[in-house]
This record gives sequence, structure tokens and C-alpha cells, in this order.
Amino acid sequence: MARRSVGWMVAAVMTACGGSGGEGTGTGPSGTTTTTGGSTGTATGTVTEAPTTEAPTTGTTVSGGASESTGTATGTGEPTTSTSTTGTTTTGAGSETTSQASTGGTTGTVDFCEGEGGILLPGDEVTCTGDLGKKTFLFAICSCSGLTANNSLKTDSFDSNDPNMVPMDGGSVGVNGPYSAASMVDIGGSLWVDGKIQTFNTHEVAQQLKCTDDLTAGSASHVADDLFTEGNLFAQNMTLTIDGDLHIPPNKTNNGAQVLGQTIKEPVDVKTPCDCEELIDVAQIVGGYMQDNDNAALPIAADELVGLPQPKSVELPCGRYFFTAIDSNSSLDITLTGRTVIAVAGDVQNAGAFHINLGPQAELDLFIAGNANFNNVASIGDPKRPAATRIYVGGAFKFASDFTLGANLYQPNAVFTANNMSEIWGSLFVGGLQLASPLVVHYDQAILELDGCDDPGQGCGDCHDCANPTPACTEDGTCGPCVVDDGCCPPLVCDAGICKAIIPQ
Repeated sequence: MARRSVGWMVAAVMTACGGSGGEGTGTGPSGTTTTTGGSTGTATGTVTEAPTTEAPTTGTTVSGGASESTGTATGTGEPTTSTSTTGTTTTGAGSETTSQASTGGTTGTVDFCEGEGGILLPGDEVTCTGDLGKKTFLFAICSCSGLTANNSLKTDSFDSNDPNMVPMDGGSVGVNGPYSAASMVDIGGSLWVDGKIQTFNTHEVAQQLKCTDDLTAGSASHVADDLFTEGNLFAQNMTLTIDGDLHIPPNKTNNGAQVLGQTIKEPVDVKTPCDCEELIDVAQIVGGYMQDNDNAALPIAADELVGLPQPKSVELPCGRYFFTAIDSNSSLDITLTGRTVIAVAGDVQNAGAFHINLGPQAELDLFIAGNANFNNVASIGDPKRPAATRIYVGGAFKFASDFTLGANLYQPNAVFTANNMSEIWGSLFVGGLQLASPLVVHYDQAILELDGCDDPGQGCGDCHDCANPTPACTEDGTCGPCVVDDGCCPPLVCDAGICKAIIPQ
């Protein structure tokens, strides 16, 4: 369904201005490395001598589940350090060049570096990074605690696999906790809340609304589809209009809401929207890539990006790379030419400009065990295809200046705070959400169709163990095609056996 009166256009560059923060709550690479105006240290972790064609055997993960890149780092005229996989770059005085050939690479059942399949997670002989992504990022916004919107919130969606990139409904919001909106809200998908809902300003939901407790509409509110509630409705003077049906338990009441469809008195059981019980162990995944990676084949040291006093540019081909930390006092520009994993054991913090740019065929899974702090202009991913970038953070993700995020961000252990106007292309899976300034999220439905390695008929405990093309956990305990919407994890709907953000019209 085309998004009603959205008016946004997919641009080559999107800038999210302002701050966000957290408060606790296979073929291996080969090429030439050129170092100019700096030195390369020695890795403090363990780096493999050469890539392996076998699955990694260390670490485990708890399952939680395409074309050009934008943005370039700005130069300062200072000597720079550049690591490149093709040719030789010379800047400033004095350079040292080393070259090392490579052998195979770690991939899933199909060759990841040839553009298919996925990179296996450490210690897992079946699940790839693609499986993790499409099981995790189901909502435009998913909050493991509450959501407080003291400024405007807007979501919609598009499909980066569609060359027309038409804006659509489908940007859903899920909240495991109370939901309070004091400012205008326009949700281009469904709204799922495991807790009370209170709205005090104009509030629009394009698809279904589901709530486990009371709902109070203090201002003009509209639900364009059905509303399911386990509690009471309070909407004096018909401040809430429901275009579809109202599903409400027999012992609960509708106090003032206008229902254009039917009022159906029946037991209502709303699923918990966000999978926050079994969180992804980011530190454990990083530890696995510390033991098994492709650093030596490039080569690049594990501490290559620590304590950088001067601007630096790094080009990484397809592979898995481990860094002890990323810490620069100047600009850092990382360009990816292939499908890549970057695992960071410590923090990522940059005082200068920071950019991770994706080439036309590049993808990125970025695992940060610590925190991420960006105190200057920064960009990660491609706003034209955010499904290609997945970021998993063990701590908090903060930015204090102009920031471009074309990615899906997972930070379940910290509250995401938008202190200045923010626009995100992708999705947020966060420990909580507080909006002091406007927030816009454009969800990329292509995240649900990532290449993976899971056996389509593997065993499962619930829908979170499964993903397309077999997204439902069937009665016999195996993943299979969905039959009804309830076979899909929230907020997805079933269409011909596949779970989707919306039903195509």
C-alpha cells in the first residue's frame, strides 16, 4: 500500500542532525596495503594466520532472530594513512608497502564473497549474519521498555530491492512497556504495546493497533484498521476513530471511541512485540571473531585503528575483521568493497569525522562489544539500501553532531535518546526510546529477505527461531511457511507463506 501523503523522496544523502544516547537500562581478501605518515601496531587479540573454509568453532550466540554508496570523508591536508586492496596510495612523506596473497574465506553454505549466502556466526555451523538480521529487525522501532514521545515521531517504509523505492505503509512500532505520546505521532505501520497507551496530541496509526492494557486518547486519534485491546478505551468526545473493528474483552468497556466497523466482544491476547528475553550476546560474537578472522590475509592489525593522531582511510574487501577498538582523534574513513563483518572488542569513539561507506555490492555486519560515541560529523551505511547494514552494540550508541544512519541498529541494553532532529533510514531495536526532538524512521522491508544459511525446516521453539522463507514455527516444532498472520512474529502479516511488513496491494 502506497504511503498516504508522505512526501519524502529517497535522496543520495540523508543527514540526521543531533544527538542520541544510551543510558544503561569466501573468498578471503587479498591486495596491497600502503601505510603513509603513520605506523601499524601489533594486535592484542588473536588473529588467524590465514582464512579458513570451515565454520568457526568458538563462541555461541543467542538467536534473536541492495546501489551505490553515499558520503565521503573530508580531507584536512594533513598526512594520511591509507590501507587499500587495489593499487597503491601515496600521501605525504615516506611510505611502506607490503603485500600478501590470500587463500579461502569463511562463508555459509553458499559463497558469501560471491554475493550469496552469509558469513557464519562464530561457533554456529548453521546460522549466518543474514539470518540474525532478518530475525531481529521486524519493526521500524522496537523498544524493550517504554517509549516517551515529547516531540514528533513519524515512520514509514520502502523496499530497497524495488528500483522505484516507493514510500509505503509498514513502518511499525513495538513497545514492551508504557507508551506515552505528548506530541504528534504518525505511524506508517501497526502499533503494538505491551502496556498502557496514552496520547495527548494528534495520533495516527496506518495499520492495526494492539494493546495489553488501557488506552487513553486525549486528542484526535485515528486507527486505519482494527484495534485490539485487553483493557478499556477512554476517548471522551469521540477523540478516537477506528476505521476497522474493535476487539475488546467482554468485561472491558469502550468509553467514547467511534468504531466504524463492528465491536467484537471476545477474549483478546496480544503478543509481546519485541524479543527482549533472549538478547543477542554481542560480546560473545565479537570474541568468536577475535579467534577466527581474516585480518592476516589483508593484512591489517587488530589495533590498526587505535590512537590515530592523523586522518586515515581504510579499504576493506569481503571478509571478517577484528579490532580491539576504534579510537581516532582525527578523521577516519572506512570503505567496504565487499560483504563484510567488523567486530570490535572495546569502544568505537571518534573525535573527528567518521564514515563507513559501502560500495555497490558491499554489506556490513558491525558488532561492537562496548559503546559507540561520535562527537563529530559521522555516517554509517547507505540510506538508499539500509538493509545492507546491521549494527549490534553491547552498550550505548551516541552521536552529538550531524549523523547519517542508513542501517539497522540493535542496542537493547541502553535507551536511545533523540536530543536533536534525527532521521534514520533502517530501524531501531533499543532498550528504550525518549524523544526530546523530532524523529523520523524509514523502515527498509528488504531486511526481511536477506540471504541466510538456516535450514528451512529446522527445529524451533517460537517464531523468533524462524525467518523467511519458512517464518512460522509450526505445531510439530519446525520452521515452515506461515498460514495465518498469527504464524508470523509481530508485526508481520502472512502473504502466500511469507511474512511481510505489509500485504502488497
